[in-house]
Amino acid sequence: MSWIITRIEVTSFKAFKHIALNLDASSLLTLDGPNGYGKTSIFDAIELLLTGQIKRICNLFTTLMTRNKSNYDDNLFWNTRSGKKDLSIKIEFVDGDRKLVLARHAPVKTFETKANNRADKFKHFTLYELPDFDSKAYTSENKRDDEFLDQVFGKNFRENFSFLNYLEQGQNKLLHTRVDERKDVLGNLFNISDVATEIDNCRSIATKLTKYLNDEKRKADEDALKTECSALREMLQADLGSVEYKKLSTVESEPGWDKEDPFPTFAQDVHAQFLKFIHKLNDLLLLKAPIRIRAENEAIEADINLHTESLTNLARLGTELNKLDDLEKTKGEIDKLTKATAIIKKGASVITVDQAHTLPGWATDRLEWFAAQITIRDNLQTKNNANDSAAAELARLKQNLLDEHAKLYSDDKFCPLCGADWKSHASMLQAVEDRAQKINNILGGDGKALVALIAAMTAELTTIETYIQGREAVLQPGYNGALHKALTEAKPRLPAIQYLAERLRVAGIQVAFMFTDDEVLVAARLEELRNLMRAKKTDETVVPPEDWRQTIDAVFKDLKDFYIFDIQDLKNKELYITIKANEAQSSRLQKCIEELQKFQRENEAANKAKDKVNKLLATLKKAEQKYADQTISAIELIFHIYSGRLIQNYQRGLGLFIESQDGKQLRFLTAEKSDHDAVMSMSTGQVSALSLAFFLSLNKVYADVPLILIDDPSQSLDEVNVASLTDLLRCELKHCQLIVSSHEDDISAYMRYRFNRAGLTTSSLNMQRMVKEAS
Repeated sequence: MSWIITRIEVTSFKAFKHIALNLDASSLLTLDGPNGYGKTSIFDAIELLLTGQIKRICNLFTTLMTRNKSNYDDNLFWNTRSGKKDLSIKIEFVDGDRKLVLARHAPVKTFETKANNRADKFKHFTLYELPDFDSKAYTSENKRDDEFLDQVFGKNFRENFSFLNYLEQGQNKLLHTRVDERKDVLGNLFNISDVATEIDNCRSIATKLTKYLNDEKRKADEDALKTECSALREMLQADLGSVEYKKLSTVESEPGWDKEDPFPTFAQDVHAQFLKFIHKLNDLLLLKAPIRIRAENEAIEADINLHTESLTNLARLGTELNKLDDLEKTKGEIDKLTKATAIIKKGASVITVDQAHTLPGWATDRLEWFAAQITIRDNLQTKNNANDSAAAELARLKQNLLDEHAKLYSDDKFCPLCGADWKSHASMLQAVEDRAQKINNILGGDGKALVALIAAMTAELTTIETYIQGREAVLQPGYNGALHKALTEAKPRLPAIQYLAERLRVAGIQVAFMFTDDEVLVAARLEELRNLMRAKKTDETVVPPEDWRQTIDAVFKDLKDFYIFDIQDLKNKELYITIKANEAQSSRLQKCIEELQKFQRENEAANKAKDKVNKLLATLKKAEQKYADQTISAIELIFHIYSGRLIQNYQRGLGLFIESQDGKQLRFLTAEKSDHDAVMSMSTGQVSALSLAFFLSLNKVYADVPLILIDDPSQSLDEVNVASLTDLLRCELKHCQLIVSSHEDDISAYMRYRFNRAGLTTSSLNMQRMVKEAS
């Protein structure tokens, strides 16, 4: 294919607001002008369009910028000096009658995303194939993937562009790569990338196989199987006889050693655990008496801790914990007497028939008489006016007052109301009686009858009150309110407390103390009861093992089952387990052998696979080195000629050689024998000439697209080197389209002159003038 560039248009990219270049299909196009007017930007635009990136910028970003930062406020490639416009790069290619217009386009909104402004990110510069050069149809139908470029310009075109078609300003970076890594950098050019991938795959597989074979867990499992096989072979015994299966444990979930089939699959550690437990149980059976003592002592201590609350109540209530019913009965009678007293205190003038029926101590027929008097009283009260009723009430109250006063002061001479001194108690009583008589004299007949009736009723109530007082005198000394309260609070627990007291009595622990609410005394009594209970413990002369209970609980539901257990049954169980283990060992041994053989087969297969992979790896390496050596040899003669033409102080230089060492490296040598790369002994101008010679050699042999871009090749070259380069280009590479930049007008003019003399078309673009015109 012979694609060449005919037109370039760049908008809002780097130095350019807008610029259009017409190459007119010239063999040589020179971009002239001072530094800073966009010569390198043109090469960057071409590289970005044809490869999807600018390799120089990527390398600089990796070297200079921090890796962690991803968002940037400004974009390195977007020119906004004439306003915010879409960025576009458009190039027209021609191959005979065929035309191809490719473009990279990034709309304004793309740069609003700060992540797109990172200088080494180019995915947002989308590739398009346009129908013609004037088109702006950046549509999804015209959109193309970057792989489209390799389809048009040849396989690996994008990866090899910087080696075959574009030499950046200065020197080829390949020359500053280690000699043993240069071949890897040129992997796509040498078509050994696929082989290198296969080599990496082989290395990865070999590493995995090695890791598999050296896996510590796998080795440990294999060693364990070998050890188990040896142990099982040694443990296989002669016939041990027979013993019938007998279940010994009484717990719901039987232990493994007590199952009818203790070894579904034989395991040496499980067998050892079973025997160890049986021996431990056997040792405990020899200690039945000490264990019984320990269990009883623990039961006493557990009993003390369990019944702490009941013991505390017993220490408080003592022998009176059964008196709740009597106290409640006494308290009920006292409450009734108190209520009756309150009714009597109201007086005969207001007491009702129902209230009279609640009073105790009535003599025969006196209740009926009193009820009749109440009816008469009510009738008289209805007939009498308020004054008569008040007088009658005063007469009653007078009598009550005198009675109560007499109880306190039986021989008092002072009036209980006004405090007047009557010289003697009899005189005081007579004065009160005279006053009462005067009040009675003012009453009518019914009033007097009411007063007399009230007096008679009061006398009857006085008899009842006397009875109540007598009864209270009998009841109160036998009633203990604090005891009643304590018994009431403990009522829900009284049966348990009584049961505990009876147990203590049967055990010979007598509770002889009475009730107390003194907490100090209660605490002392509680400690005494605990000590008496602990005194029932038996001294332990032989101490059982610490885990005796756990061992027994694992086998027996109750300690009684342990006490009646026969040691001979345990011996039979041990023999039964040994027999079953012996039966299971043979099957387990066979299984161990099979598993061990499987390990060995897997190891053998892995080793064979590893050997094959290593052989393939060696073959691939050898093929890679051989092909690389052949590929380097293809350019060796041309490079020697080109370097001889360029690296000289006179026309007949000796040239340089390439050494590949069987495809393992790529080293440049002079005619003089040296182990060092030639670049290390060259001046800057000579290295530039070497770079040009190697670049042009690669293009001559491997380039599919006849396009050569060289950014300012004369920068480090002298006049002789420039003349040699010009002749080399116009003679050896005249079939190519050359785009060369130069900041020196005389060198640019010289190159065009030499091309024109050879009959080749040339053109020149002054970047300084074009940029100013575009502005």
